[in-house]
Amino acid sequence: MLIRFGGKNHLEKLSLEDIGYDLEIGRIVDEVRKLGARRILIQMPDGLKHLAPYISKRLEKDLSGVEIAFSASPSWGACVLEDTEALEGGYDLLVHIGHIEYPFYRPRHRTIFIPAYSTIDIPTELIARAAEILAGRNVRKVAIFSTIQHARQVKKVAEILSQGFEVIIHSGGPFLVGCDYSKPYSIKSYVDGYVIISGGVFHALGLGLAIPGKPLVKIDPYENKAVDMMPEVEKILRKRLYMIYRAMDARTWVLIDGIKGQNRAWYRRYLKDLIEKRGGKAIEYIGYIINRETLLNIDNQEIDAYVILACPRIPTDDLDDFHKPVLTPAEARMALTGAIQNYTLPW
Repeated sequence: MLIRFGGKNHLEKLSLEDIGYDLEIGRIVDEVRKLGARRILIQMPDGLKHLAPYISKRLEKDLSGVEIAFSASPSWGACVLEDTEALEGGYDLLVHIGHIEYPFYRPRHRTIFIPAYSTIDIPTELIARAAEILAGRNVRKVAIFSTIQHARQVKKVAEILSQGFEVIIHSGGPFLVGCDYSKPYSIKSYVDGYVIISGGVFHALGLGLAIPGKPLVKIDPYENKAVDMMPEVEKILRKRLYMIYRAMDARTWVLIDGIKGQNRAWYRRYLKDLIEKRGGKAIEYIGYIINRETLLNIDNQEIDAYVILACPRIPTDDLDDFHKPVLTPAEARMALTGAIQNYTLPW
């Protein structure tokens, strides 16, 4: 969704429906006043950065004299907050928009999380199409999950699907983050299939790879589509298994870890130990931004395989066609132990 800003009056007349998200401006104002904050830093994903003029104008109306700045850095999730940057920059408060608090990282500075709940309604016809796909896959018990943006829409989807299926909502809530699928995994023996409400393919593919073989339907409110994800998941899974087989004879490994919530030193030590027990060598890196250029700068003829511990979705989503195997932590474990019978993502 693209919002074009045509001046002050246009900004003031925009509604939640125009924006497409509930940005909870009132809650931000209340928190700033409660804390007596005079300088705030706002962090949000690239897909929401275009809303900065709207957010700034709304906050300035109620927070006279408060300095408002926006982080231009990438924001992939609450795993990598700009909390240290906010603290070192002298900001009293970090406002993180687009995610909830990451379960494996505690902010080092005052931080509030604004999920940015979607205000898009999911048409009944779209849910009916999802039901057709589920029925075609012989699903009787279905679990519903969503990204945090669409958590409020789960109720409507559940009510309609319950007319033809036994619907299960996880007791910990329906929302998922891109690298943690422990909730759907914990109930996999109780359900025949899954529905995920999300835009794009990031979270849907993650869920499909985390629990391969289970029917999965994605309801995409932005494209107004219900998609059977099984063919795409099976295609990606074949490619991931090929990468694992290629890495099974690797001798020199590069382990690339991240920072903050993406730092997994314990798993890095575990993989290093496995590599050395096989007579191999592990070279360890730490990085904030990890992409193709990062690997090309590191690469030489002695390196056989890479493992990305920072964000385990980088190997499956961004570097799946690199000229050497680039594995998730779980894939590396499978290659090093030879236990390839049960594919898992990400650990």
